[in-house]
Amino acid sequence: MNDLFAETGLKFFGAMNASISHEIKNRMAVMNEQAGLLKDLVHQAENGREMNLERLKRLAESLKTQVTLTDGIIRNMNRFAHSVDNFQCPSDLCEVLSLMAALSKRTADNKGVRIELRLPEPSVSIDTAPFLLMNLIWLCLEALMPFADLVNPVTMGCEKVAYGAIVWLSAGLWPEKVAPVIPDAAFQVANALQAEVDLNQGEKMLKFGLPAKHTKRSEG
Repeated sequence: MNDLFAETGLKFFGAMNASISHEIKNRMAVMNEQAGLLKDLVHQAENGREMNLERLKRLAESLKTQVTLTDGIIRNMNRFAHSVDNFQCPSDLCEVLSLMAALSKRTADNKGVRIELRLPEPSVSIDTAPFLLMNLIWLCLEALMPFADLVNPVTMGCEKVAYGAIVWLSAGLWPEKVAPVIPDAAFQVANALQAEVDLNQGEKMLKFGLPAKHTKRSEG
């Protein structure tokens, strides 16, 4: 378990934080540009030019939008950071999938891929390790992105079953054989989660059966 976290978990943690920092930097660049425009308007007013109130209003609204978007990114970062607080706790699977879709959006956008969520109502909750589950989702998302695009998205969802819950992923351009596409690390993380892996090619869907209560395995 420790080796798994050190090798796979830290890579995942680093990849997500790199993506988050890029998103924050991009928003700050936009706000900096808009602040420069505001400064120009003030300078023009100081030199006797009439203030364009409509343009000023648009800039203020745009800045407010950027602050709201940045706040959302930081809230997602905070939720992700706290996923390592407990390696076994009640977890809302719809929230986990929504967070992973948000955290993976930049990578998907760069690859010309759309991520689509299909979440049940009411939500599904189980007692599991949220960080490991997000790591598993990321490994599979990354592996399936080459088999999707904006028209044929990667789709994720979950459903309640008698023994716990199923988290599933699919891709619009499903590979002829999915097993070789999924990295070994994903199967290792699934094992740590005590998840049953279903590679049923007929359904064109990768399924992970998660127990209602994750039992922490002893070390050694």
